[in-house]
Amino acid sequence: MKSLIIKKTGKKGQGLFAGKDFKKNELILRNDKSKLKKFILKQISKLSKEKQEHSDYIGDGKYVIDMSPDSYSNHSCDPNTVTKMKSILVSEIYALKDIKKGDELTHDYAYTSVDQFDQKNKKKEVFYWSMDCKCGAENYRKKVNGDFFQLPKKTQKKFYKYLPVSIRKKYKKRFEGLK
Repeated sequence: MKSLIIKKTGKKGQGLFAGKDFKKNELILRNDKSKLKKFILKQISKLSKEKQEHSDYIGDGKYVIDMSPDSYSNHSCDPNTVTKMKSILVSEIYALKDIKKGDELTHDYAYTSVDQFDQKNKKKEVFYWSMDCKCGAENYRKKVNGDFFQLPKKTQKKFYKYLPVSIRKKYKKRFEGLK
């Protein structure tokens, strides 16, 4: 796929870069994880660090290892792509703004971590994470985790429409006022 390039990004490790120009709202990539092998958290912890970093929660205490180009998109508090989640397994990545060939493609980890939404009700089969932000954006949050409700309200409003329907239904009361 010549429109996407995976390469080193310095202190962030590998990253995903545009191999061509993308216009705002243009589809960049579709990712379907439905055919990937499923793991439980205990199995994930025994895998290599690289594979652990590419594990994605798919519901019911199950994870997959996703080594597709999508999994190399790094976090940014001011992302240039948005992930429209058709379901927990199928997503489409679109340009949030015009992207030039050679630009790094980034997204905000907090709204794509559907297993992290309600950290107050911690489950044993879910790994809750937090990381130091290295994005360098003007509005960077210093710490990033997957709890959507810890995002600033302005950011929640911006990304609410991209959340899977199942998440919007499950947390309907908490989302009141975001639409």
